[in-house]
Amino acid sequence: MDKIHKATHRGYLNLGDKQIPCAVLENGMRIVSQTGLFLSFDRPRKGEKRLEDLPSVVGAKNLLPYVSNELYEKSKPIEYYHTNGKIATGYNAEIVPLICELYISAFEENILKPSQYKLYARSMILIRALAKVGITALIDEATGFQNDRQAQALQDLLKSYISEDLLKWQKRFPNKFYKEIFRLYGWKYDENSSKRPGWVGTFTRKYVYDLFPEAVIKEIETINPVVTKNNKSYRKNRHHQFLTTDIGLPQLDHYISKLLGVMALSKNNEDFDKNFNIAFSEEINLKSKEKELYNLQLELYPKKDKI
Repeated sequence: MDKIHKATHRGYLNLGDKQIPCAVLENGMRIVSQTGLFLSFDRPRKGEKRLEDLPSVVGAKNLLPYVSNELYEKSKPIEYYHTNGKIATGYNAEIVPLICELYISAFEENILKPSQYKLYARSMILIRALAKVGITALIDEATGFQNDRQAQALQDLLKSYISEDLLKWQKRFPNKFYKEIFRLYGWKYDENSSKRPGWVGTFTRKYVYDLFPEAVIKEIETINPVVTKNNKSYRKNRHHQFLTTDIGLPQLDHYISKLLGVMALSKNNEDFDKNFNIAFSEEINLKSKEKELYNLQLELYPKKDKI
């Protein structure tokens, strides 16, 4: 029987809107509590345990090929003595980024089910935030194990990154936007499906993102390129996730709101195109002039990567 170690330090790790119980054991291992693991991924602790020895947050059968040996080892529950003297159960803290990597890999391979998309989104938020700081340093600070840095500095930094990422993951295009597109083109709209045909992306690019300055959309397409895997082409992220919260996202919301009004007044796609050119004439003219300037700058400064 393995020795049960004592927790020498304990505290709460702030992950966005969640407070995750964590501890440092006498052998130096960093621990997240069993409840804390599920809180990290915004999942209830109780769930269907479909694969033996794996927590339900990562126990779905379609994820099994992505469970590395390291993740399997880190998934083993660890008993330890809580600072109150009682036996508690947790996991090696490194399980958190490992689970994130699993969901990201599964998403890139188009393996995830629609019900698992939220876990992928949560994983992206967590992995980006943890990459900025490091989970070991965060737990050291949360538990008081390391006191040579300004109190709460790392926690505050993490919170700021997660708050920013959570905003980017919020839904920007309402269901009504897609419902109107389908109506205009005479297609049947399924409210229970999140799948969109490729031409919806083309529509969104033409009538929404093409309104943005040319330099902005070119930069976004550079950092969010189309990738091809298993004969399927897609972008790993949505364009709006790269827009700034102070200028880019408010402008996007304005365009969408105005566009919904034009859609509602249009009978079909041809009628919509005419109404769009009238309603957005000022933006279209401005974009045309801006695009000419952008192309001129490329001619004058062909070696510059960004403008």
